[in-house]
Amino acid sequence: MGKGGRLMNWNLDYDICALLFTSTLMIYFNYRKWLPLIRNRLFFLLMCTSTMVALTDVISSIICEKGASFPISLIYISNMIYYIILGFKPVVFTFYIFSLARYPVGRFKYRGDWLLLLPFLATCLIVLSTPFNNKLFVVTAEHQFVYGEFRSWMFYVTALYLFISACVVVANRKNLRKVVLFSILFYIFCSLMGYIYQFFIYGYAQTVSLANTVGILIVFLAFQNPDYDRDRKTGLFRESCIRKMKDEDTLYGVQRSVAEVAFENYLTLKAVYGDEIVSDLSSKVGKYLLEAFPKENQFYVHNGRFVMIFSGGEETVLRYMDVVRNRCQKPFYYGDVSIYLSPVFAYTLDDVEIVNQPILRDSLRLAIELALQKGKGAIVRLTEEIHQKAIRNSKVEKALKTALNQNNLLVYYQPIYSTMEKRVTGAEALVRIYDEELGLLYPDEFIPMAEEKGSILMLGDQVFRQVCDFVQNHDMDGLGLSFIEVNLSPFQCMRENLAQELENIMKEHGVNPKYIGLEITESAASNIEIVKTNMDYLVELGVKMALDDYGTGYSNLINILSLPFHVVKIDKSIVWAYFNDENDFLLRVIQTFQNRDLRLVVEGVETEEMAETLGLLGCHYEQGYYYSKPVPQKEFVRYVEEKQWNRDKR
Repeated sequence: MGKGGRLMNWNLDYDICALLFTSTLMIYFNYRKWLPLIRNRLFFLLMCTSTMVALTDVISSIICEKGASFPISLIYISNMIYYIILGFKPVVFTFYIFSLARYPVGRFKYRGDWLLLLPFLATCLIVLSTPFNNKLFVVTAEHQFVYGEFRSWMFYVTALYLFISACVVVANRKNLRKVVLFSILFYIFCSLMGYIYQFFIYGYAQTVSLANTVGILIVFLAFQNPDYDRDRKTGLFRESCIRKMKDEDTLYGVQRSVAEVAFENYLTLKAVYGDEIVSDLSSKVGKYLLEAFPKENQFYVHNGRFVMIFSGGEETVLRYMDVVRNRCQKPFYYGDVSIYLSPVFAYTLDDVEIVNQPILRDSLRLAIELALQKGKGAIVRLTEEIHQKAIRNSKVEKALKTALNQNNLLVYYQPIYSTMEKRVTGAEALVRIYDEELGLLYPDEFIPMAEEKGSILMLGDQVFRQVCDFVQNHDMDGLGLSFIEVNLSPFQCMRENLAQELENIMKEHGVNPKYIGLEITESAASNIEIVKTNMDYLVELGVKMALDDYGTGYSNLINILSLPFHVVKIDKSIVWAYFNDENDFLLRVIQTFQNRDLRLVVEGVETEEMAETLGLLGCHYEQGYYYSKPVPQKEFVRYVEEKQWNRDKR
């Protein structure tokens, strides 16, 4: 505060400008519901403190300027209030920085919290003793305000807090986004420049408040705007905010109940009405939840899924479910279109330890999937079993990521037996992952994860390259092998340049395409145009195409038969159903494809009886544990070399 003997030089323009800016930001920040994190509370307190600094500076300056009209005691009191608030502002900022660094501030369980307050407490002592010792300022008998010898103390204490804050930010720079790091450092720089100019260059220019306001504005625009945490469509908090809130709950030992609602008919509605109408529907549901539960923290996940974090227990959670269920008995409207939603729920209570663990979101996701499977308003409470499965999924995901990054996938080979040649003539390549903690991981566990996370293309590329390495480095004719089958995921089949990519890999390894067979599922064949273009190109190269797991999908058979398949692989479920006398669908499948001159491979052959019967029924190839389970490359080579039918062939 630039108060001295020359009252006419006092300039309140900086303070008034700062007051307008900080009060506007403070009102907007509080009007827009913000995520109840400690860092957001401290940022709001920082704006409030900055506003009070500017306001008290203006008030005390006016009182000093009109000193003759006010008692000396009022001049002392107004300035003491200003200096205490001015000294408190850097304390708030420092605690705010510690909250960004995920330090548990505010509980004073650690000695460091008390130590941080010591400079401010010393400031308070100096301010409160000023009327008796005139160290910070003095009011003369003529009601004139004059700086004291300790005036610079305010700068040095503030500089100390800013230095501590800068050290914390720099020390945690790897855990902070660059926009956070640089905006905080900019705030510190602005504050220091404001103090230096006011305290050491021009004592009557009250630049501290304005400089601090500029720093606050930059931080607000960079990452503290509460709208950054909101989903624009629904007005609720984003899914990423769930982790932020639960991480802080874990840090402070706070437990809350969490519930998720999903709509079992959401994807069907999306297919029927389109994205625009269903997106508007999600927005209406979000607005309804805000109106029904204005004090609770609500989050929009995706695909019509909503999460709410409660401060109450089971009674509050069940009430939430009842309210949502009752509302869904009435339609939501989009123009003249009335749409009914069918909700299912998953939840966990505040008395469950796992509620504060980072895996909570994955656990809830599994629970809601179970509820969707049950349907009809199902409610699933998160159990330890679900939680442990989520933990394993997290570890599997990490193992998958590591294997892909290190190009460390394992390719196993399962023999395919020819009933006509009476020997193994091929194999199917099947991917595995080995993890030191989890052991050997199978495709059923990590392939869906790779498809969901978007790494399936990388996985498919690495597997195909390993198969090409195998063909390149082994005498296929000498082993009696005619082909190696490689599975393609539906996502790979959707790539328009898939055929060219596979051709380039085969050329890199010098592999004759006749030794390569590619398997695609019925679901992968759903986009006929793209799939057919790729298949025609590959068939022309000499690659054999197989329809995998026939009988498990729902594709149009006429469309499938229009594609250039050489082989159809009949799923083991159809084979087992026939041998268990459940149905004779297998016979009809065999007849259908034999009439179209397609080769048949039956999976799941486990006994000699099955092998002989399937051969008599006209199946061309057999695959299953009766011959061999999938084995590593070296073991597979040894297997085919040791079998009599391969030696006879040579």
